[in-house]
Amino acid sequence: MPMLFSSATERLIAMTVDSAVTLDFESHREYTTGPKRYCFLGIGVVTTWGSRDGNNVGQYLDRKGLSPERHSVIELADFVDEYLKLDYQPRERGLDEVGFHVGGFDRQGEPRLFHVFWGCDRPNPSGSPAKYAKKDHSPQSGSIPLLYNGRNDLVDSVAQKLISEIKNGAALRFDIRRPDDQARLGDFFARFAAELTTEVGPPFLTVLILPDNSLEYLTNDTWCPLTVNDVQEKLCRS
Repeated sequence: MPMLFSSATERLIAMTVDSAVTLDFESHREYTTGPKRYCFLGIGVVTTWGSRDGNNVGQYLDRKGLSPERHSVIELADFVDEYLKLDYQPRERGLDEVGFHVGGFDRQGEPRLFHVFWGCDRPNPSGSPAKYAKKDHSPQSGSIPLLYNGRNDLVDSVAQKLISEIKNGAALRFDIRRPDDQARLGDFFARFAAELTTEVGPPFLTVLILPDNSLEYLTNDTWCPLTVNDVQEKLCRS
């Protein structure tokens, strides 16, 4: 189960994903690496968590002939939703939970962040059954959404504590109103999850989406934090 972390502000959308892939066999489990992000220049980015059995969202989107002249992140999210419900159909195939983060700036230059998934809302204290859903997590009224899935159970308590500390005005090492700290936050949570389980692992990949939908990439092959200079160098080139 991967670790996805995405955040969105009017200045930057940052989407982080790990690279670990779990292979289950009848007698044992193996781990390898594999792609979990799909980038469409000028439109947006898709990352995926959960079941990988037959998950061919990248090929499906490639067949759509996406272009920034005809499509925006809104259509990208619609296509991912279409793929999940009509093509992949994890419910009908009896597969485990699976989902996608879709991020980008729309034609009005507004940051948009969606979660398209087959599964249960988290937390789920009432034990509600799995469902298909497309939820809009785009920032509203200056809010900064922090969207995390996959092994979200590993980071939820830390993320909630961070949000609480921000609201209380505490002195923190991450000021997520700053693009460089926002970009480093997803890498922090991915590494934190990877310290606890082999289901999450490096390289940790972060895509930075700028308001013109240009993309910058950060790759962390180590267990060490990204530095502010690592991020600022990418942001200054944009």
